[in-house]
Amino acid sequence: MLQRRLRRYLALPLALLLIEGTALLLASRPAFGRPEAHTPSPHDRHARTTRRGGAAAKHRDGGKRSHKQHRGVASSRDTELARPTPTHSPASPVRPVLTPAPDAEPRLASLQTQIASILGDRPLSRTRVGVQVMTARDGQILFDYNSDRLFNPASNTKILATAAALSELGPDYRYRTTLHGPLPDDDGVIHGDVELRGSGDPSLSTLDMADLAHDLAARGVTRIEGDIVVDGRYHDPGAPDRVSTEQALFLNRNTYAIRVSPTSPNKPATLSIDPATEYIQLRSKVTTVERKKTRLRVDVSREGERLIVTVRGRVHQSSDAVIRHRIGEGSVYAVALLRRMLGDFGVLVTGGVRRAHVAGDVSVLAEHLSQPLADICRISNKDSNNFVADVIFKTLGGARYGGAPSLDKGRRAVDELMEPIGISPGDYRIINGSGLTHENRITPSILTRLLRHLYFDLAVAPEFLASLSVGGVDGTTRNRFRGTDAVGLVRAKTGTLSGVSALSGYVGDGGDVLIFSILVEGVRHSRLQAVRRAQVRMVQAMLRYIRAGGQLKSVPSAPDAPVADPEEQRDFEGDGDDNTEAGGE
Repeated sequence: MLQRRLRRYLALPLALLLIEGTALLLASRPAFGRPEAHTPSPHDRHARTTRRGGAAAKHRDGGKRSHKQHRGVASSRDTELARPTPTHSPASPVRPVLTPAPDAEPRLASLQTQIASILGDRPLSRTRVGVQVMTARDGQILFDYNSDRLFNPASNTKILATAAALSELGPDYRYRTTLHGPLPDDDGVIHGDVELRGSGDPSLSTLDMADLAHDLAARGVTRIEGDIVVDGRYHDPGAPDRVSTEQALFLNRNTYAIRVSPTSPNKPATLSIDPATEYIQLRSKVTTVERKKTRLRVDVSREGERLIVTVRGRVHQSSDAVIRHRIGEGSVYAVALLRRMLGDFGVLVTGGVRRAHVAGDVSVLAEHLSQPLADICRISNKDSNNFVADVIFKTLGGARYGGAPSLDKGRRAVDELMEPIGISPGDYRIINGSGLTHENRITPSILTRLLRHLYFDLAVAPEFLASLSVGGVDGTTRNRFRGTDAVGLVRAKTGTLSGVSALSGYVGDGGDVLIFSILVEGVRHSRLQAVRRAQVRMVQAMLRYIRAGGQLKSVPSAPDAPVADPEEQRDFEGDGDDNTEAGGE
């Protein structure tokens, strides 16, 4: 186990590892969620003195805060938050570094000047910004601007959710999906209903359902004289009759894909669904057009347990259109698919599908284990998938406190796991794991401190670092750093909501690594791309600082990441999805 984890860690790009003394530092650091006595280092004290000196020098020189800086104060809507009110209020005094400290070394002065210049120019000059940059090696703060103010982290929230889950559950944790029912007789016949039960696996796919059907057939089962049933709710493993309203079975993240295929101009288009089952009935009111753009709308109604999906609009004759639509509760959809797949593997089901729970002493007939949690966290962080992140967050809470998973338990678990590293619940506010809300609040300084702690925590560092998007290579930063000299040298988590853009993570080359958090609010949609480019320029300035301090070293490629279905690009935050208040998951 230890050897496998060390191999994972060493497979990461050397740019994101401390070359000198890494193993000793990793072994000596307490794991995430365990007590750590925090003693400010000389670098910490020097950095605070530098920040105060820089602000005081500016004041002595007659500098005044612009009206743009005053816009950093949160609105009344932002500050009227329930449970608990963070102690670092957005309106609290700050001492931003806008000019280099008089005694700063040349390359540090250059870094501070470059970032300050970016902050002072459009588009960031018209927004509320918080930035902190520190060294991974010793925690020296190199740049600090509004870092103790509260911002909406958007999908940077996933950093907390996945780090806490990896710490609590372990990177090799797997979800379990099972088939329960009477044992087959000598002729391979099951007399009674067979139930599909889930444990909240957010990665359960069509292929996984096929594996369950195959495994049942491989046991010699040829016939089920009964129904395929599903309850869909969470059952406490220690007390199966204790049922929660929390959903425990998701197929394809509770989505299905509709393909709209054009025919001839002014003729009806054809529809198909993936995966296909009798549970969903398609109705087409789509016309093929020659000149107008494709425009489609999906309406869903229910007839008993069956969904009636009507697609309206027009499709251009040049190409198919694919719509990915969400099911609110898809457990019956899952068993309908399972029944079809059992038939494909030669298992005849005499009954139908229905919603029910098989009580009493029944056997496990087949079992599917999910991919490891470490891989599922990569879906959450690289692709910024909101659905997956919230399920991980709930699972964390259920595992820590028992009973059904829930958002509230997940919040409590994150709070408890953050406290031993000196981050109190009153310092921030997180209510979900995805960040798809305008109620979450955190400071850049909390994010950088957490990221540094995770960097040295051998219990989670290999998997956590591997879960982050690699700049210019994959995930939500694959386009943002493309064409820059930072390709492959950045591991970061993005965040995008209406009016919000966030970027936090690591940048490194050779043996030096910097940790950064750049949170921006008040972003107009028309300026979002310009804000992102400004964030990238800050990271490039950090890379120049690193390279100015030592000889450039080559860096091996990043490890392979799970490849997402191109049809799921809308799930990608920022560089492909619509993770806004009305969109996203």
